[in-house]
Amino acid sequence: MARPNLFRNEVRGGRSYSTSSSEIDLREHFDLFIYGNDKGVIAHGRPFIIRRLRRDSSGNPDYCTCTRVSQTIEPDPDCSYCQGEGYLYDADWLIGYTMLGGADSGLVARQTWMPPGAVRIDYRIFFFRYDADIKYGDKIVIPALDIEGVPVQPLAVEAVHKPQTVAEMRSDGGRLEYYTLYSREEDAVRTDVVT
Repeated sequence: MARPNLFRNEVRGGRSYSTSSSEIDLREHFDLFIYGNDKGVIAHGRPFIIRRLRRDSSGNPDYCTCTRVSQTIEPDPDCSYCQGEGYLYDADWLIGYTMLGGADSGLVARQTWMPPGAVRIDYRIFFFRYDADIKYGDKIVIPALDIEGVPVQPLAVEAVHKPQTVAEMRSDGGRLEYYTLYSREEDAVRTDVVT
């Protein structure tokens, strides 16, 4: 199988980003990893639902109507719009990648593969394209998948994560290449766990 050509030569904003044979286009390489191609490269991404916190024109969170009408400014736990969260969200499907990571090695080595055996799992790490535009306050919903990787119907939720760290991974003169998000595994909301 021939390897895809990921090298580029580009001029942006008057600056030359002329690449040598050792440089790759990280966006294209990321897409190839997540989506694969028709030349035999297997897609490694999976579907996620991103619940984007709806914001007003000033960038502040948009409160749900159940919170606005409450005298205590607390959300209604039975609200059909916000499901008791107090804020409004818009949902999008995105393809991304996730892996587990431990806290023993710190932020620098969180993206290393874990060895087999007893592993302390503290973090879930998510990777999304440069145009995902994920912000603090957004949530990542992991839908339950069937054996072939297709979301089960009716839709079932495996877990909901609220990222604690949203890292914009930049390169090539500051261009955003992809997002890395870190979420504490213990903070995940799991619908199938009874406490």
